[in-house]
Amino acid sequence: MKTEQALHPLKLKPPFYQEGGQCGLHRYLDAEFINRFKQDMQRRQFDLPQFNAWQQEERHSRHGQQPVLRLPLHRAFHIVSCEVVCDRFGEPALDPLKISSAGFVIRRLSGGREQAWMLEDGEALGWQDAPSELRDPDLHRRLCANGVLHKRDDQAAYSGEEVHPLHVLKTSDANRKSHTLLFGYLPLGGFYYLRDVSQAFDSADQAQTASIAAAMLPWPFGYRQPLNQTWLVEHSKPLAQGQPSKAFFELLRILVNRYHLGEAGIIENAALENKSQQLWLYDEANLPVGLQGQAYTETSQGLFAPYRQQTFYSYLQACFALGGDNPLVSWLIQQEQAIDAGGGLDNLAALPALPNANGIGNLNLTLLLLAADAQEIRVLLGQRLSDQALSKVKEIPLPKFAQNAGDVYQVVAFVRAKNQQGQEQIQWANADTRSIQFRVAAPFDPDASRPALIQMPSLADLRRGLAKGAALITPADTFDLMNKLKLNKGASEDTVKDTAGPDFGIQWICSFSLPVITLVAMILLMIMISLLNIVFFWLPWVRICLPFPKIKGD
Repeated sequence: MKTEQALHPLKLKPPFYQEGGQCGLHRYLDAEFINRFKQDMQRRQFDLPQFNAWQQEERHSRHGQQPVLRLPLHRAFHIVSCEVVCDRFGEPALDPLKISSAGFVIRRLSGGREQAWMLEDGEALGWQDAPSELRDPDLHRRLCANGVLHKRDDQAAYSGEEVHPLHVLKTSDANRKSHTLLFGYLPLGGFYYLRDVSQAFDSADQAQTASIAAAMLPWPFGYRQPLNQTWLVEHSKPLAQGQPSKAFFELLRILVNRYHLGEAGIIENAALENKSQQLWLYDEANLPVGLQGQAYTETSQGLFAPYRQQTFYSYLQACFALGGDNPLVSWLIQQEQAIDAGGGLDNLAALPALPNANGIGNLNLTLLLLAADAQEIRVLLGQRLSDQALSKVKEIPLPKFAQNAGDVYQVVAFVRAKNQQGQEQIQWANADTRSIQFRVAAPFDPDASRPALIQMPSLADLRRGLAKGAALITPADTFDLMNKLKLNKGASEDTVKDTAGPDFGIQWICSFSLPVITLVAMILLMIMISLLNIVFFWLPWVRICLPFPKIKGD
């Protein structure tokens, strides 16, 4: 049997000291902001900058005139405040004993839509369309109130819209009228992981990314410009007696360096592995005379089958089986060095033969391809890239607050109070008593950062005292490397110790002087800034040096 409860009329309104019809949003620049806020209430210091003036200082977004809220990283903290009254003549303050809980939610306003930050079993789901009706944000609480569930004795994992608490503060104004304030800290952090990765990317942007990735390789393995999508005879032999074409070299570089094709245990490479097992290497020198001039096509490929030596995948597997001594990786590094020295791949006349899988001598086998094989490789590379991007986005924590044009936020407060029957009712702030719309600063926003004082050492400190400060536990092989470094030579191949076998040396603890480390870091920073200024022309934005008098007491 359901009985109707007589609701006690409540109303959330802006705090009594706030000019305008919106709830209070205050900024403090020190970590004791809660005590500072209470002190300001007690002393009625409502004309301080943290109440209203700060909002004009923070209107520096390139997307709009909304104030940009700094992060705790910038040593800035924000408080939300509002007032709860009985909705009747005179609007008397609500008795704090009738308040069972109060809080606020943060809504994202984007493209005319209002979105709520949703949780399920305590895990963030991200921004989702906010409900149109005014209901309790706590799913379990809402269902219990409707009689669907019984209240639990244990604490259930929270599901619903994320709620931040508001605390009750009983105060009075200059006329000694009582006010029941609700205030709370506005957190500007948080992240979530995408659950449905199939909807992770914008379809148009994903298609553009795929086309750009395909253009990274030349034909027939990609669509790099200038493009002539004609299957030529030389395309059927990308590896001729061990000597790769330039297009095959670029394909090999992606397969080995990016995807480690041939290395055991990489499940994501299954499709490429399967295709590589269908590609065969032939001993071209032992082909019959009739086949040596024969074109490799769909109709003639059966004639070449008796002369297969090994699959392309088995060659890659054998190379990766050697671990750190992979001869193919060493060969690729050598070719990269030659390409850099020659000014680009196009400037090289030809590439040397691939190494044998055992690292001794050169490969003398030939890889034969069909046009259909090349087409399938293009498709598989595109799919592998897409799968790799999706696997990455599953692991990346995405920030709750972004800085795009549509990322505008607003605080909506609510209060739960007991009515005359002792039952809980919820009252939301109406549209006029929400907070101002705001944006959230990025961690490295130059307009949001505040100066941080770092004391640089004096030159007189560099040769004083013992080298104590930063202590490093150093394994024996690393300590041996450090001792072999020469001032005039640096590190060479002879400096690096062979780490294949066990190391029975003792470890060391090395202490470094903090003044020296600090000064060296500053010198290296200034050198790099000056060098890169040739490219970025950033000196006017990098450093400002002003004569600064000593502070009393220094």
